[in-house]
Amino acid sequence: MPVSQRLLVVVLMGVVWFALLGYRDLTGPDEGRYAEIPREMVASGDWVTPRLNDLKYFEKPALQYWTTAASFTLFGESNGSARLWVALVSFLGAIWVMFVGTRLWGEMAGFYAFLVLISSLLYVGLGHIITLDMTVGVFLAGGTGSLLLAQSDRTNLPRLRNWMLFGWSMLALATLTKGLIGVVLPGGAIVFYSLWQRDWAIWRHLHLGKGLLLFLGITAPWFIAVSIANPEFPEFFFIHEHFDRYTSTVHKRDQATWYFLPILLVGMMPWISKGVLAFVKPGFPWLPSQSNHFDPVRFLWVYVVFMLVFFSLGSSMLAGYILPMFPAIALLVGRQMGEKPKPGLDAWHLLSVGTVMLLAVPFVELAATERTPIEALERFRPWLLGASLSLLGGFLTVRWLRQKPSLATTAVSLSALLAFQMLIWGYQALGESRSSRVLVDGIRPFTDAGASVYSVGTFPRSLPFYLKQPVNLALTRSELALGIEQEPDKWIPDWKTFRTRWTEEEQAVAVFKRGDFASYDTTGLSMRIVYEDSRQLAVVKP
Repeated sequence: MPVSQRLLVVVLMGVVWFALLGYRDLTGPDEGRYAEIPREMVASGDWVTPRLNDLKYFEKPALQYWTTAASFTLFGESNGSARLWVALVSFLGAIWVMFVGTRLWGEMAGFYAFLVLISSLLYVGLGHIITLDMTVGVFLAGGTGSLLLAQSDRTNLPRLRNWMLFGWSMLALATLTKGLIGVVLPGGAIVFYSLWQRDWAIWRHLHLGKGLLLFLGITAPWFIAVSIANPEFPEFFFIHEHFDRYTSTVHKRDQATWYFLPILLVGMMPWISKGVLAFVKPGFPWLPSQSNHFDPVRFLWVYVVFMLVFFSLGSSMLAGYILPMFPAIALLVGRQMGEKPKPGLDAWHLLSVGTVMLLAVPFVELAATERTPIEALERFRPWLLGASLSLLGGFLTVRWLRQKPSLATTAVSLSALLAFQMLIWGYQALGESRSSRVLVDGIRPFTDAGASVYSVGTFPRSLPFYLKQPVNLALTRSELALGIEQEPDKWIPDWKTFRTRWTEEEQAVAVFKRGDFASYDTTGLSMRIVYEDSRQLAVVKP
């Protein structure tokens, strides 16, 4: 495929990738949380101490808060500007993978790696949801990709040094995004790779001295500044959020050891067969034939397996944790497709999933629940139909282009990306009650008139973002326990205290879980319901 055609494909993928970025409302907990913290940074001018609902929040470092806050400063506060950083960094991550694959194995290998990554289900999904997993994954890809480029040619010492220092800077940014996994994951992979490959020379070419100085120069200023401003930060962040999270069930996220395997397989859709093949037949001898020789394929394989084992042995598991594996998997798959470019079974994945989705279209109402009413599913139906037609159209296009492997592979990637995007866009219909945007529209006349807002027994994370102000948190601590301990006067611990506060207010609004409201003793309280959906309701004191 000529360069001009590949460039056109990249541009087309970018158009689909960034389309309707602000169409969906922010949902909780992650999107509301990771939009509100930067909003409060901009509002307060304090870019050192992260705060959520005006309470100290130290679960993660500050880098993504800064980038989103910068987006708010430049473009205003909206759904689109809140998601802009994640969408941008994820797309640049796919471009980076194409660059690394091209430098290592040729232009088509890099191009195929781009197509695989940009259309893998988990990568597409987390590229359009505000979490930290995408940012840390891309920076880790920057660090490991730089290592591959540096170590693949150890004769050019200036080039090796420059790529290694660039890699160290990427690992520093990963650490500033999500903590010590920014060095633990690549560090562990290097240890096991060097033992297996008997590549002891890699340790002499890591530029450990300069690299660590650069790493500390990037990471240390914020960690020092936040620790000086908040002496409680180091113990909470390094002990509770790292050691306790990994070794205990303190966050109640423990799962079976095999938890990540189905997520990995489904997340690689539609490239499941290619991904499995890259693991089973990676293309290197299982017993290394020579020592002190760098093998980029073996390193990527070790990196993926180490990450999978590392997270599987932990006591805290979320689907997004394994996202950093996907750039490495895309490189492994892209390399193999550069040698054998036919889509193969991947096109049949489009057919099977597209057919199942098409058959489900007439029966979406059967999935209705109290929290997901029939009306929402009916609004979702056109999106489901469009996604199924995109997958089926992709399959037919691949069959038509089966003698042109590069175009056929492009068809698989583009149809999958478009289908997944349609499902994401359609989630607006299903996720409306999981967002606070409509609720805020309902109570806006009262808040504009100066009414105080209480959140009782629940904390919808997007509520402060759409209100553009913190709320009075009552009868729930959520993940804000540390902040409440530091500033207990900003929290209402029991119903008696809330009743007193409510009685003293001239005008106020309170948000409850819909199913919990009846359990509270509201006798004698002036309350009128002004908003109600399948999950939550709001009352006002007239």
